[in-house]
Amino acid sequence: MAKVKRQRRKIDTWKTKKWYDIIAPPMFGEQEIGETFSSDPSNLVGRTIEVPLSTLTGNFSKQHVILKFQIIEVHEKMAKTRFVGHMITREYMRSLIRRKTTRIEGVSDVVTKDGVKVRIKALALALGRAQVLQEKLIRKILHDVAARHAKKMDLDTFIHDVVIGKIPSAMYREAGKIYPLKRLEVRKTEILSSP
Repeated sequence: MAKVKRQRRKIDTWKTKKWYDIIAPPMFGEQEIGETFSSDPSNLVGRTIEVPLSTLTGNFSKQHVILKFQIIEVHEKMAKTRFVGHMITREYMRSLIRRKTTRIEGVSDVVTKDGVKVRIKALALALGRAQVLQEKLIRKILHDVAARHAKKMDLDTFIHDVVIGKIPSAMYREAGKIYPLKRLEVRKTEILSSP
């Protein structure tokens, strides 16, 4: 007589999972920026979350700015995060670039007053065709303005000014003296290292 195999009862993994609120870092007012679920809170640590700036500020004109946060610790039902970087959506960048414009990109690593190393990527769009020397001067200005502001500010203030637009407007004013610019955006920031 053949043996009948006993079927094991499967455990429903969805029933073991719990919802956790994701909280923004203090520089963004510790607001709730989303929810996630997990069966084990330790699995959440290290996850990266992307959130539009408009969800934090309520200003829908900043929908194209995406903030990146990483979960660093979980307490009860709250997952605390730290700022990792920001970027501007590809669609928005594509809408800015037109024919007969010069695209000038500047990448610079700067150190803030509290010793955090940040990589900042700026994009300047010049009206017409700029000469190579003018492009070099504009790149130098982009780096100098970013380094000067970073040296005077801690990370929270520096990132706030980059995301809101104070530092890009300072770059625009100074670089516009070399060659007329249509637009200047800080398209990406990354935190490279912290003390």
